[in-house]
Amino acid sequence: MNWLIRFLKISRSQWFWMVAGILLGVVVIAANAMLMAISGWFIASMAVSGSSGVAFNYFFPSAAIRFLAILRTVGRYAERVVTHEATFRILAELRVWLFKRFIPLSPACLERYAGGDVAGTLRADVDALETLYLKIVAPIAVGSISIITALVFLLCYSLPSTIVMLFFLLLAGVGLPLLVRRLSEEPGRRSTAFAAELRSKVTDGLQGIDELTLLGAIDRQASVVDGLSSKVIAEQERLGRINGLSLAGMALFAGSAVAIVLLTAGKQVVTHQISPPDLVMLLLFATSIFEAASQLPSALHHLPAANESASRIFNLADSKIPVPDPFVSAKQPSRNDICFSNVSASYIYGERVLKDISFTLPAAGRVVLKGSSGIGKSLLLEILLRFRNYEGSIKVGGVEIRDLSKDVLIGMIAALPQRPYLFNGSIRENIVLGNESADEEQLLRAVSDSCLDEWVAGLPDGLDTMVGLNGSAVSGGEARRIALARALLKDASILLLDEPTEGLDAVTEREVISRLKRRISSGGTTLLVISHRPACLELGDFVVSLN
Repeated sequence: MNWLIRFLKISRSQWFWMVAGILLGVVVIAANAMLMAISGWFIASMAVSGSSGVAFNYFFPSAAIRFLAILRTVGRYAERVVTHEATFRILAELRVWLFKRFIPLSPACLERYAGGDVAGTLRADVDALETLYLKIVAPIAVGSISIITALVFLLCYSLPSTIVMLFFLLLAGVGLPLLVRRLSEEPGRRSTAFAAELRSKVTDGLQGIDELTLLGAIDRQASVVDGLSSKVIAEQERLGRINGLSLAGMALFAGSAVAIVLLTAGKQVVTHQISPPDLVMLLLFATSIFEAASQLPSALHHLPAANESASRIFNLADSKIPVPDPFVSAKQPSRNDICFSNVSASYIYGERVLKDISFTLPAAGRVVLKGSSGIGKSLLLEILLRFRNYEGSIKVGGVEIRDLSKDVLIGMIAALPQRPYLFNGSIRENIVLGNESADEEQLLRAVSDSCLDEWVAGLPDGLDTMVGLNGSAVSGGEARRIALARALLKDASILLLDEPTEGLDAVTEREVISRLKRRISSGGTTLLVISHRPACLELGDFVVSLN
């Protein structure tokens, strides 16, 4: 159960809400049980008083009944509000924690997971953990506290009844939940695993719908999805039957307990150890207290699925960071020259791609890196950005990049990656991600230098035009120039461009290169360009060829 302890530690800032929800749950169960007990005792006492003619003060019990009825109603509402508030706060805390863990893992570690797996972890698995507090932690805590309190109350009136209730509450609150957990463990694990695989297949199918259509493979993909869906449904049906068994067992134990309490407490009435109204009170109290025990089988019923989701989340979050930050970061270098010395690197599961690469970019220098496809040009940029580990030495301004924190290093670098991502927002929102404090003049200059100005001017909404999901509403060339404008707006001392003119026609390519040369020559930016296109060679003072 280490994962549960870890979950609670992550959520420790929300302990007030969690504890408040548990206490309110205990109050509600206590109010309901006492309402039933006092009501039964009150009615029986009134009957005895009427038949015997003995005076009876009904003001206090009638006032207590009204108070408990109001407390039960208000407490139930407050308990729902507080427990759900705690759940939403915990989920928000967990999402933020998980996102922060993912940042240093991208892209080297996350690339081994399918897109649907990562999305499933972020969405479905995290959302599934709402059951961890709302349907597991809180019910177990509330049920345990309520049962102990109820037994103490019963002990004040009848020891035999307390022993009987202890036995049946152990059966209902411990034995039955353990049985349910054992029966639910395998179906719950398979259900979560199949659901995760189903999400991955659906995500992959939607993202690759064009290729599936061209290859005539839609029916095959649909068949896989349908098969996984059937497996999920089958496991959920098994879990439903197990849940039904737990409900039937709870009803059986509750009825048996009340019947035996009637026998044991009835003998005490005969021997005048307790009064007849007390007998009625004990019977109704015994009936209502099983509400607390009934929460335990359901809680353990959800535990296997929550365990599977938590295991997936923590396994992914605990992946080894490719290039961890130094314990103490060196100060930001005052220069922006870059020196590669005997650098070797590979992709996480591939053979070594780069071997003993050595060259130097002088401060404010411009170098174009060229080479055949797959030679490792983009990999060189990724290790410079500390996305992947490497052998050898890479120094920026004379400081080894391993000795710089990622925040310090990234603060010096602006980059256009090989496959830039556009967020589902406007052109303006995507560009200003590079520098949210930039003014309008800086924004328009970046738009102009990336050769977007004429195209943007022709749009009805201009820079406020939406680009769609992953840039689906714009062409590939337009998306690349938007990403280029984002990198230029950051105005960093080092600029890395990976195929900056990919997808552009010859005329637009020449114009983009001309504007980039003019912008770079006016400042002290160190420029490293990766390209196989001859036109991009004009951007460099030197050309480095990887063979």
